[in-house]
Amino acid sequence: MGTSQSHSLKTTPQWSAAKKAMTSVIKDHGNAQKQSRLMTAFGTAVGDGLYRGGNRGGGGSFGQAGSRALGNVVQFISDVRSLGIGGAIDSLGLPLEEQPQTPRELIRVICGLTSADSDALHDDEAAVEAQEKLLSMIFEQCDSLADIETLLQQADEDTIDGWILDFEVEYIMEYMGGLFQSHIFDKNATPETVCNEIKQWLRSELDNRLADEMHHINVFSPEGKAYIDTLTARILDIWQ
Repeated sequence: MGTSQSHSLKTTPQWSAAKKAMTSVIKDHGNAQKQSRLMTAFGTAVGDGLYRGGNRGGGGSFGQAGSRALGNVVQFISDVRSLGIGGAIDSLGLPLEEQPQTPRELIRVICGLTSADSDALHDDEAAVEAQEKLLSMIFEQCDSLADIETLLQQADEDTIDGWILDFEVEYIMEYMGGLFQSHIFDKNATPETVCNEIKQWLRSELDNRLADEMHHINVFSPEGKAYIDTLTARILDIWQ
């Protein structure tokens, strides 16, 4: 379902309920009501372990690595728009010999910023996987760093907001996938198929519920950074 490893579910009533909700989704493909119930059960199971901003010292909270990953992407976009691609890369503080020369090398560098100081292994894995997928999608048609500069400088607000929501969908599904992957296999279902169905539904839901709200927020401003820092929690709260 995305992540390279499967992780064990906690044996609590809340996680048992989330597991049952996933079973219902597997048995009834594309049922929006059951997908909504899965999000409710998942958010309840995460509970107090959901990162809601502020102090990043408490490793283990779902949402913490995602906040860092998304913040790094948005900051890099902001730097490219104001400093150009060369200035943005310089701002990363890398030795000259380590500076990226191709789009693929740039993706590895940005993803490396996310995984550098995380203590929450599964959260970190999900964030890096989602970040790599997002950047690969954004840079898909870019053959050079100059192409990336042009792309990011010409991107409008709606496009950038869409990228942010794309990341959140991938991040949530990567995290959920690492927990439920073995369970889906046990039900003789294909993780990628289940994941894609939920992703399509979730992306549409976020577009309907958050696109207008985000249109009024400058994601490069302090207010926008604070919004992004807690966006995963905002999303899961929709179904609580």
